[in-house]
Amino acid sequence: MDIRELSDKAAYIADKHQRLQAQWKQYGNALVQGITLSKAKLHHTIACTPGDDLRFFLFEHFVIHIQPGEGFNNHRIEYFLALPDDSDKILIGHANIDNDGCIDNAFSNRDREKVLTHYLELIQPIYDSLYLAVHENTPVSMERLQQAAVA
Repeated sequence: MDIRELSDKAAYIADKHQRLQAQWKQYGNALVQGITLSKAKLHHTIACTPGDDLRFFLFEHFVIHIQPGEGFNNHRIEYFLALPDDSDKILIGHANIDNDGCIDNAFSNRDREKVLTHYLELIQPIYDSLYLAVHENTPVSMERLQQAAVA
C-alpha cells in the first residue's frame, strides 16, 4: 500500500467519524430543544458540563447521563441514571444512531418531537417507579430503579 492509498483511507475514516460526531451533536441539540421547548413539567434541569455527554438533573436528586457509546465508531447512544456524585450509575436504555442521523432505524435525529418522545419512553419506567414510591411513602433505591428500567 502506498501513501496515497493510505491517505485516501484516512480521509474516508475521518469523514465518517466527523459525520457520526455531527449526528450525535444534532441528536443532543434536538433533545435539549425538545425538553426546553416542551410545555410539560418534566422536572429536568439541564446541567452544563464540558464533554460529549448530556446531563439532566431529575427532581434535583438524580442525574440522567446521555452519551455516545465508548470506543471509536460506536453508533450506540447510552442512557444512564446516577446519583449526583455519579455513584451507582446504571444503564437505563440505549439507542442506535447511523451516519445519516437515523435513530433505531425509525426516525431522524432532526425530528425534535420524535427524539423527545423516544427519550421519554426510555425514562418512563424511572418516573413510574418514583411515582409509586412517593405514592406509597416508600424509599427509593437505585436497585429498585434499575429493576424498573430493565423490566
